[in-house]
Amino acid sequence: MTHPRTVSDASDQAAPNPVSGRDLAVLIGVLAVLEGQLMVGDVPEHLADRLRDRFAREGLLDPRASERDFRQAVNDLNHRLRYGLGEYPAPPARLPVPD
Repeated sequence: MTHPRTVSDASDQAAPNPVSGRDLAVLIGVLAVLEGQLMVGDVPEHLADRLRDRFAREGLLDPRASERDFRQAVNDLNHRLRYGLGEYPAPPARLPVPD
C-alpha cells in the first residue's frame, strides 16, 4: 500500500504529478498580489508571519530573513511557477525586488 505524499515531503525535485496550467496561473496571480501588498505594507503582520514561517519551513527562506528577503522569496517562487507554466524557455534568473 502506498501512502500519499505530504507537504513535508517536498523537495527541490520536480513534482511527481503534473499541475494544470489554470492552477499555476491562479497561484502566479495570488503571489503577485501578495508581493504587491507586502511591498506597500498592507498584509496583516500575523498573516505575513505565517506565510514567512511556511517559506522558512520549506527551505525557501531563512527564518531570520528580512521583509525584503521574504518579498524576494515570493517573487522567486512566482517566476519558478511561470517557468513551470511555460512562460520561460529555461529556469529564470533571480530578479532583485526593490528595497
